[in-house]
Amino acid sequence: MANVFEGAPDARQSENEAEPMSRFRPRYRALSDDERQFHDDLKAHYEMVEHMVDQLVDRLPGGRYKALALTTLEESCMWAIKALTANR
Repeated sequence: MANVFEGAPDARQSENEAEPMSRFRPRYRALSDDERQFHDDLKAHYEMVEHMVDQLVDRLPGGRYKALALTTLEESCMWAIKALTANR
């Protein structure tokens, strides 16, 4: 997975690692190189689990259960990334 922060950050990403927090985060704090790598690794693992859920459902039908599993997976990923990007 390509690093989403390669090159110059867009206007949503601060250059300040101590960016003041807001509940709705109009700007994200700058991530260190290690944090960016962790971000990319984390998303790659979530993609792997998504693929595994797709394989399971191909073997046994369960449309609603698949939808619930993927929705919960997306929510889990969102909270994990939010925790990673939160101010310390």
